[in-house]
Amino acid sequence: MPRLSKKQRVAQFAANRGWETIGGVEWEAVAAEFPGISPSTLEDAGLIVEQPWRGVKQHTFGELAETLTELAGIYAMRPELSGFARAQVIQAKDRAKWASRSGRVDAEKRTNKAEMAEWMLVWLDDPSMFVSWAARRRAVLLDPAT
Repeated sequence: MPRLSKKQRVAQFAANRGWETIGGVEWEAVAAEFPGISPSTLEDAGLIVEQPWRGVKQHTFGELAETLTELAGIYAMRPELSGFARAQVIQAKDRAKWASRSGRVDAEKRTNKAEMAEWMLVWLDDPSMFVSWAARRRAVLLDPAT
């Protein structure tokens, strides 16, 4: 019998429990069974990962703004998850900073990642004001004359 990939094992683990969505309880169980699992592996296995376990998506500025906005809402409304949400943003900021300094990353992407790291620093300073700040910042990026 062929060896199953991690994605297949995760999908089977979730299917055996009847899970299609990963929330807090499911995240704890999956993380215990598959140490170091990433949200993208869960998504690749066909599962929906809720915030804050989904983390920060930062392929585009729109995606970054969307996930940071979701996390700001969780930070405000779910105090028991605020530390976890904050940790997700710190990890993403660190990845963006690394990419912004890496010689293996093209110049445009380095510039974008440096800007994204700044967005996350704003979020970390005050998640409640991030949404209005991001809207203004996006307007400036799209039309620097504004």
